[in-house]
Amino acid sequence: MIEKIAIDLVDQMTETKLIHKDMAERYIYVAICWMEKFITIGTIILISIAVQKFLPTLFFLIFFLGLRKRTGGYHLDKFNQCYLASILSYLAILGISTSLASYPLWLLGMLLLAMLGIGIIGTVNHPNMHMDSAELVESKKEARIILLLEGSIIYCCVLLGADMVFISYMAIAVILCAALLCIAKILKQEVKENEEG
Repeated sequence: MIEKIAIDLVDQMTETKLIHKDMAERYIYVAICWMEKFITIGTIILISIAVQKFLPTLFFLIFFLGLRKRTGGYHLDKFNQCYLASILSYLAILGISTSLASYPLWLLGMLLLAMLGIGIIGTVNHPNMHMDSAELVESKKEARIILLLEGSIIYCCVLLGADMVFISYMAIAVILCAALLCIAKILKQEVKENEEG
């Protein structure tokens, strides 16, 4: 259904000469990606409002999406699988965030391990992205910079005595990115350098 909407939208754009016909396929792909993100993030935000966790969820999304964009990690094949996994993951986060907030040393220990993992791996070159060597190096550099920034923000919040619920949502975002990165590595869901070309 999403694909059909994207195709119809791009067809209208080509008919009105807003875009060139040769670029239609790229626009369809981008439209599908944006619609899928909108649906997933929109659902998470609606759930967060319903359970009165909008602000912590907003911090989670900012930290997670900022880092995930650069680290890559495990991806499912179909949107419905990805959507279901995202919503179930968010529901799990709702369940464990309060518990983790009660054990700050465990939370910060897991965060430190996650940061170490991301720091070492940097980025997984997912087959859909198929980055060349220069792009991969740049992505790893950006991932590590974002990681340092997010880690610094979290640890400053701890030192300043911020609410542990907010800290747990931010930390879980980094931990989830690290987990997805490791899963992609374990399942070999990446393009190796010697496969480029």
